[in-house]
Amino acid sequence: MKSIDVPSHIIKLRVKRIKKAMAEVGARGLLISQPENVQYVTGFNVVGNPPRNSWALILEDDEEAYLLVPVLEYYEAIEEVKHAEVVILDRSKKLMEAIADFLLEMKMHDPIYMDDLKDHDLVSSIKRKLGVKDVRSMQESIEKLRAKKDEYEISCMKEAINKVKKGLEKAQDILREGIAEVSLVAEIEKVLWEEGIDGIAFDPIVASGPRSSFPHAKPTTRHIRRGDSVVIDLGVRIQGYCSDITRTFIMGRNPEVEEVLDYIINVQETIASHIKSGVRASEINAEAVSLLRERKLDEYYLHGLGHGIGLSVHEKPTISSLSEDVLEVGNVVTLEPGVYFRGRFGVRHEDVFLVSDDGCLRLS
Repeated sequence: MKSIDVPSHIIKLRVKRIKKAMAEVGARGLLISQPENVQYVTGFNVVGNPPRNSWALILEDDEEAYLLVPVLEYYEAIEEVKHAEVVILDRSKKLMEAIADFLLEMKMHDPIYMDDLKDHDLVSSIKRKLGVKDVRSMQESIEKLRAKKDEYEISCMKEAINKVKKGLEKAQDILREGIAEVSLVAEIEKVLWEEGIDGIAFDPIVASGPRSSFPHAKPTTRHIRRGDSVVIDLGVRIQGYCSDITRTFIMGRNPEVEEVLDYIINVQETIASHIKSGVRASEINAEAVSLLRERKLDEYYLHGLGHGIGLSVHEKPTISSLSEDVLEVGNVVTLEPGVYFRGRFGVRHEDVFLVSDDGCLRLS
C-alpha cells in the first residue's frame, strides 16, 4: 500500500464533524473499527485486500483521533500518519483485549459508542473489561458524513477513474475473436498496475456471450466469439478511493445487442439529466424502470440503478427501489442501467457522477 497525505485541514474538519455527531447523542468517545472509517479520520492507508489491522478512537476533549495499531503496523504508521496520535497495542495481549484495556485507560464508561457492532469478539471484550452493558452504534452517522465528498476525495476518485479509462482503452485495443476472458483480464490488470494504481477495488468482471447475462460473472477460459456482447466492469483504488466503470463491447457486429446497448446508454443520459440535490434515490430508480418499460425491458433489469462510491465501492447513497436516501450536494454516485437476457446476452453501462445543487457532473 502507498502512503497517503490527506491535507491537515480536511482531517481536522472530518473529526470535528464526527465530534458534533457524537455530541448530539451524548457520546464522550467513539471507537472506530471499520477500515474505511479508520482511514477517513486518521489518513492511514488502511483499506485494501486484506485491510490492515487498525482502529481509531475519537474523544470529545481531544483534537486529534488516536490510531491504535499492533506492532506489525506501528512503524509504518508513525512514518505515514501526521494527523492522529499513533498508539501501539500491547503485544503481550490478544488484540481485542489490548483495545479494551486502552479504552479502560482512557476512562471510557457506559454507554460505549462504536461505528460497527459486527465484531462480536471486540464488543464482548469491551463489555467484559469495562464492565459495561450498553454498546451503541454510530455507523449511520458516519456513513452520512462520508457520503458527502470533499475536494480531496473527489480528486482521488477522478484519478482512479482516469486509470480505469486506460484499462478500458486497452481492452478495446486487444479485444479480438478467440481471446479468453481470463487473458483479457490479465492484459487489462497489467496496464492498470503500470499506470500506478494503489490497488484493485474489486475483482474485474469480464463476461462474454451468454455469460454476459450474469451481472456479477467471474472471468473464465471461455473464448470470445464473433457477435458476442462483452461486459467489462473495472474499478481501482487511488489513495484508498475507488472508481467503478462498466462498458459493453461487441465483438464485430450484432444488431440486436447494438440496439439494446444504445437504448441503455440513452437511459443513463436521461436519468443523469434529472439528478440533483434533494431528489429521492428511489424516484431516480423508478424513472429508470419506467424508461425500460417503454421498450419492455424492465423485466430484464435485475439490480438497482446505482450506488454511492468512495473509500468503499458500494456506500451511501443507494439508488434502488427500496432506498430511503435523498441525494445531497457532494454525493458521488454511479448510474449503471443494465438488462440481462438469460442464456443469450447482457449489457450494462456505468459511469460516476458528482451531485450538485442544480444537477450533476459526469466524472467518468
